[in-house]
Amino acid sequence: MQITNNTYTNYNQAKSISKNEESSETSFSSMLANNTEKSEDKEKMGKYVTYLDKFNVFDSFSAEEKKVFREILKDDKIILSEMDSLSYEQVERFFHVALPQGDFSKEQLDNTPIVNMSNQIIEMLFTTRTTNNKTFNKALYQTAKEINDDDFRRNIFGELQTNLFQAHFGFEILPSFNAGASRGNLWKDDIDSMNIDFNKFLYDVINLHEKAIANPKTHPAVIHQHQRVLDGYNIIKKHYDKLQSEIKSYA
Repeated sequence: MQITNNTYTNYNQAKSISKNEESSETSFSSMLANNTEKSEDKEKMGKYVTYLDKFNVFDSFSAEEKKVFREILKDDKIILSEMDSLSYEQVERFFHVALPQGDFSKEQLDNTPIVNMSNQIIEMLFTTRTTNNKTFNKALYQTAKEINDDDFRRNIFGELQTNLFQAHFGFEILPSFNAGASRGNLWKDDIDSMNIDFNKFLYDVINLHEKAIANPKTHPAVIHQHQRVLDGYNIIKKHYDKLQSEIKSYA
C-alpha cells in the first residue's frame, strides 16, 4: 500500500485494501484447509507407511502406484484381496515396499514397524525374486497363490529351492529327503547368473518323481513324499505351460 500526503483515503484505495484483506484471508483459509487435509491424510496412514516416508521410499514409483501401494499398507497389513488387485508387474515393484530388506540398513530394518501378512503372501512376494526368468517366476507366483495349505506350499517351495540349487551348480537333481541330495543357498548373484532351461528342469524333476513312484522297491512312506512333491511340481508346470502358450500366441 502506498502512503500519500493526502489527509483522506479515496474510494479506490479503500476498495484495494479491502480486496487485499479478503485475498489474504482467503489464502490463509486455503492454506489452513490444505494443512488440515494433509494432517488428516497423515493420520490415516499407519506406522509402517509413516516410517517408510522418512526414507522417501514411495518417491520412485509413479503417482498412481504410489497411491495404490500406500492405500494397501495404510492399515499396517496386507491381505490376499489386495494382492489380487495388483498385476504381476506391480507385485514385482510392490516387493520393495512390502519387504524392503535389501534396501534398508540393519538398523533401519530393526526399527521398521511390523506389517501383518500371511505366510502365503510372503511366499507370493518372494517368488518374484526366485530366478532370473520372469515367466517362470510368474508361474511360481500363481502356484503360491493357488496353494492355500501352508505346509504343502512350504514343502513344495522348499523342494524347489533345493532343486534350483542343484540345477544351477550342476549337481544331480534329487529330492531333499534323499540322503545324497546336495543342498545350499542361492544368493542374488547366483540368481542373476542362472542359465537354466526351465522346460527341461521341470521335465527332469517330474520324471524323477514319477519313476520313483512307479518303482515297486520304493517304500510306501517314500512314495507318499514323492507324490506330494510331484503334485506341487505339476501345479508349477501347469502355470508355466499356460504362460508360455500365451506368450507364443502374442508373438
